[in-house]
Amino acid sequence: MEFPRIVGHRGAAALAPENTLAGFRAAAKADAGMVELDAKLSADGIVICHHDNELGRTSNGSGPVAAQDFAALRALDAGGWFGPDFAGERIPTLAEALALIAELGMGVNVEIKPCPGRERETAAATVKIVREHWNSAAPFQFSSFKPAALEVALADAPDLPRGYLTDDFKEGWLDDAARLKSVSVNGNFRRYTKERIDAVHAAGMKALAYTVNEPADAARLLADGMDILVTDCPDRLLAL
Repeated sequence: MEFPRIVGHRGAAALAPENTLAGFRAAAKADAGMVELDAKLSADGIVICHHDNELGRTSNGSGPVAAQDFAALRALDAGGWFGPDFAGERIPTLAEALALIAELGMGVNVEIKPCPGRERETAAATVKIVREHWNSAAPFQFSSFKPAALEVALADAPDLPRGYLTDDFKEGWLDDAARLKSVSVNGNFRRYTKERIDAVHAAGMKALAYTVNEPADAARLLADGMDILVTDCPDRLLAL
């Protein structure tokens, strides 16, 4: 399955509030072929789209996400912090997000983003929702920084592609990516060198870099052989 060159980060995080339906619509309007989102569990086991373990940065809530049931999370304003035009935007469920993304004709990278100690539980619930709600032929990928989450994804959905997320390329990163049968290594663009790109390709995987917002960085990475760029600004990079 071919992934598009440009992937919108958390929707299109420079254009609309991240991990919201408005953000996914903004990515589609910017002509992104695929978006990335974060999947996390509420206290009562609902898979939602949310990045942080704590509320507050992207909503008017406070406290740990893992301590809030879905009804409480749903009542929060997840858009007003970004701008008045987005006031009242809600935290969506993963199921709602997948339905909209498919309707918009985009692919999706579902990052399994568990709260501490909920790695396997979050992965299992996320895989279940994807199995039930993603029927699109558009590109799809699970990804995670947590090997335990990718192990569950591999066991429960071996047919769905996985991306190995890494911030710092710690020793053994390529072996771990291969062990988890990843189709890509999704790395911090600041630490992705041409040598690492070449090593990923030699192992039969794609090289994906996050979060690339400056055209000059994008041009350098593409010249070095980078396959996929994740960006807050899909409109900006697609202009390249």
